[in-house]
Amino acid sequence: MYLPSKSLHDILASEQVGVFCESNSSDDKALVAKLPTSVIKSILLGAKIEFYLFVKINPPHNIALALKVFDNKSSPFHAILAQRWNNRNNIFDDSFLDSDIHLSLFDETDASVVYGTINIKTNFRNKRAYNIIANFEFSSANNHLDNIKFTDSVCASLGSDDAKHAGFNVLKFHFPVKVKELKAILTHHVNPQGSSSYEVATEIDGARQERQIYQALCLMNNSSTTLSPMVKIGKKERELTDVLTCSLNNKVIAIESKCLQVNVSTLDKSRERASSSMIKHCRKAINQLEGVYKVINRGEKIYNSAGIAILHGGDYDFYGIVLIDEYRESKEWPEIIELIEEVSRRHKVCINVISVSEIIYNMKLSSSNTNTFISMLQKRHELCLKKNSIDIKIINSSLPAMFD
Repeated sequence: MYLPSKSLHDILASEQVGVFCESNSSDDKALVAKLPTSVIKSILLGAKIEFYLFVKINPPHNIALALKVFDNKSSPFHAILAQRWNNRNNIFDDSFLDSDIHLSLFDETDASVVYGTINIKTNFRNKRAYNIIANFEFSSANNHLDNIKFTDSVCASLGSDDAKHAGFNVLKFHFPVKVKELKAILTHHVNPQGSSSYEVATEIDGARQERQIYQALCLMNNSSTTLSPMVKIGKKERELTDVLTCSLNNKVIAIESKCLQVNVSTLDKSRERASSSMIKHCRKAINQLEGVYKVINRGEKIYNSAGIAILHGGDYDFYGIVLIDEYRESKEWPEIIELIEEVSRRHKVCINVISVSEIIYNMKLSSSNTNTFISMLQKRHELCLKKNSIDIKIINSSLPAMFD
């Protein structure tokens, strides 16, 4: 099992997804990737993986690494990241090729959840990469606008061998890989509000996702978070919502967590079927959030598993979140946006549909300040309605750098 250096973990924590490499003084070499948990589970189930190396042809020469995971037969997942650092231990070179090296996979919470070995294989088609790596002088891709163009070029190249690059001309090297001895790690998160544990390989995905977001919200300042809060209406006790966060200034965040259970059969499911299933989950979740708001607005007593009251009367601003495992393209999203707008206007509330990686990234951008995070949710909601899109990304262009 390989644990990356603190400097690499800092960079990894600043990205939503990415592919990294590292060598150390003990001559260990590792490929480290941060991926959505659903993609990691697909890898554990045997989904095919391919590795790509991209080089910007014109100086300054930059490198980008990419993993292509066939978690869906018609729409594989791509993790792409340009190397924007100068630390020589984290620069890709030919020593990472044609030998068994460590593989370490991290989830959205920045936790190491799977480890094994990987061999990035060369052949007559990609052997030229040795010469390119040896003879090019590479620079860190730390110019934000140029980095975007480089990444756009990489995406265009991945889409088609003869696609016109959006920003720069790039060389693409495609490597088959052999992954061995994959093992899942039992992950523990502990904080002053509570603890949670999960194991990617065997857990029910929905329950595991709830614990992931619960742990992330527990790290926010000036708020308290409860997993599976309860309400009693009449003689019937039931769960109010999956996760509930209460701020110190009478604002509540209610989360309905929805994800697709990943198993061997889902690897062969078409993108359209997967997207359609998620749309149905989202429609149900929005209606559930409307119900949660009504219960809170009526002043019902909301309490935790120990019977301690969390909310009991009062006037609260309501922020509802439908948490999804991944954003998947679909022609049906406008219907969801229409439902969001309808419910939000009817009750004067804020509702968002957002992926696990995006929401945790937004928490980091808010510096764990709950009020700032809530303001970002409001802004995101407004942009969703204005742009008629669920796929809203908030980007921080001033990311930490890595130096020798």
